[in-house]
Amino acid sequence: MKATAILPICLLLSRLVGASDVYLTPIGAGNHDGTSWANAFDQTALGDVVNEKMQPGDRLLLGGGIYTNAQLTISKGGTQGAAKTIAGVDRGEGLPVFAGSWSIESPTKGATALRIEPGVSYLVVEAVRIKGYTVGVMAAAVEARASRAHLVFKDVDIEQMRHGFYLSDCDDTQLSGCDLSRYSKHGFRFDQGCDRVTLRQCSADCSEGDAEWEKKTELFPFGFTVNNGGAPNTAFVFEDCVARNNVMPLQKGKYPNGDGFVIEGNTSDVAFVRCRAIRNQDGGFDLKVPDVQLRGCVAVGNSRGFRIWISATLTNCLVGWGSSGLWCNGGPVTADRCTFHELKDAAVLTDDGATLPVTLADCIISGTASPHRNTSRGQVVINATVVADQAQPEHDPKYVHPDPAWDGLGGAMNSRTHADKGYRNAE
Repeated sequence: MKATAILPICLLLSRLVGASDVYLTPIGAGNHDGTSWANAFDQTALGDVVNEKMQPGDRLLLGGGIYTNAQLTISKGGTQGAAKTIAGVDRGEGLPVFAGSWSIESPTKGATALRIEPGVSYLVVEAVRIKGYTVGVMAAAVEARASRAHLVFKDVDIEQMRHGFYLSDCDDTQLSGCDLSRYSKHGFRFDQGCDRVTLRQCSADCSEGDAEWEKKTELFPFGFTVNNGGAPNTAFVFEDCVARNNVMPLQKGKYPNGDGFVIEGNTSDVAFVRCRAIRNQDGGFDLKVPDVQLRGCVAVGNSRGFRIWISATLTNCLVGWGSSGLWCNGGPVTADRCTFHELKDAAVLTDDGATLPVTLADCIISGTASPHRNTSRGQVVINATVVADQAQPEHDPKYVHPDPAWDGLGGAMNSRTHADKGYRNAE
């Protein structure tokens, strides 16, 4: 069961007096007028129902079953206080599944399952499954920025695709409980012009740990990426999201890449709360913008846990079982009550552009080759921080249950000897 997110006011108000429910199943039933399950529209009517028959405030109840090669282009949305809703319903055969024929063997060839046209606003899509498309949900960039707004995606799971969500020019958008798996390129991609976007309890798992799938992924697989494609993206919040297994082992370049969370250069106002990056080939969090806020975040099994290109504040975060913990190429960066554990290179690695300091306050560094290493420059200030190594066994943090296979949940990495320092999970 997925945790239920608090829905926005536009959804709660969408069931207005006079609003109608419309019914649709893969093969339809009865006289196919959509007035009930016994008279449901069939799959061929999908586009006409959503764009012509449904009015603002109406709800399309999409019956469970397989919608083979279904493609839906939405050109008309709802209005303020009267969202148009598409809601999957499990009638004993599971939730509705849009099933395409995409294959990772030819990742650029295939269809888009759900396309949202410019100007569509006040739209809710929930409890739908998508499998086997080049793109699961597409909102393409538009030259005049005819922005879409107030879009809600809840429990929309996508598997086997090149891109899951590929969105541009979408403002005041919410995604909750959307789980993406087995993609060849990107899970969630926000390309340009997206403002005030919140993602809650969403996940992107490139391979689900399948080594054969990883050999077929494309270069630079990313779980979540906010791109640098044109008009800036602004005001992004990621809460309780997880990015896993973004790996491509056959890369021939000097610097193999594959990241969990990526924020590119012209984005601003970004925050991560309790997010987790697990087993990504390069960066867990690769953040190229200033003033990023990270609270309660975990990076485990990545080459570089947190890659900070300009400035950031990390509070109550943990990085472990990788090469370097916090890589900085700018500054200033502050890490307050963070834990750095079992890192082969260094807790903090400063690179050529690191002209401003990295400050560690009330942190724990354990089982790590060095607290700090630099390539040519970079200052690290260590305040009230415990360094536990073979030379200082008395500082052993005595974690509850340290394990490189830890998934970042629960209190396994809480210190039993330094309650006032380092990462601490409240559970």
